[in-house]
Amino acid sequence: MRSAPLPFLLLFILLLSACAREEDNVYEKTAHKTLPDVLEDAEFSITEHNLRIVDRLHIGKSIRERGKVQFPEYEVILYCSLTFAEKTLTLKPDLINMCPGHISIRGTENAYTISAPLWPEHTGNTELNRLMHDMNTTLKTIVDYAAEDWPAPDHK
Repeated sequence: MRSAPLPFLLLFILLLSACAREEDNVYEKTAHKTLPDVLEDAEFSITEHNLRIVDRLHIGKSIRERGKVQFPEYEVILYCSLTFAEKTLTLKPDLINMCPGHISIRGTENAYTISAPLWPEHTGNTELNRLMHDMNTTLKTIVDYAAEDWPAPDHK
C-alpha cells in the first residue's frame, strides 16, 4: 500500500486544524484590492513584525491546475518566530500543534478576506496569556495592514 506524500499530509492536517477552530478565535478583514497587493502587504507586515515566513501554500491555484478553472483564490502564509516558539513551548509544550502559525487569504477578483487564527489567551498561566495576547495584537495589526486600501500615488 502506497502512503500519501508528506506535503499532502501536512496540507491535510493544516486544513483540518483550521476547520476545527471556533470562528470567534479568528480575526479577519476584507480587502478590496488585487491579490498580489494583499499578499505583498501581508508579507511585508509579517516581516516588519519580526516573524519569519516559512512557506506559502497556493491551494486555490493548485486546485485550478487540476481542472477546476473557476475555483477561487486560497493562499496560506505560514509564519514563525523562534523566540515566540521557545517561550510558548517552554510554558505549554502542547501548543506545538499550532506551530507554525498561519494567515490565510481567500476570495475572488478584488475582494479578499484575510484571516488569522488567534492564539489561546485563557490558558490558566498568566505569563502565557500575556504572550498570547501580545502575539494576537501583532496578528491583528498584520491583518489590518494587509486589508488597508492604500491610495494610489499622486504623480504630478
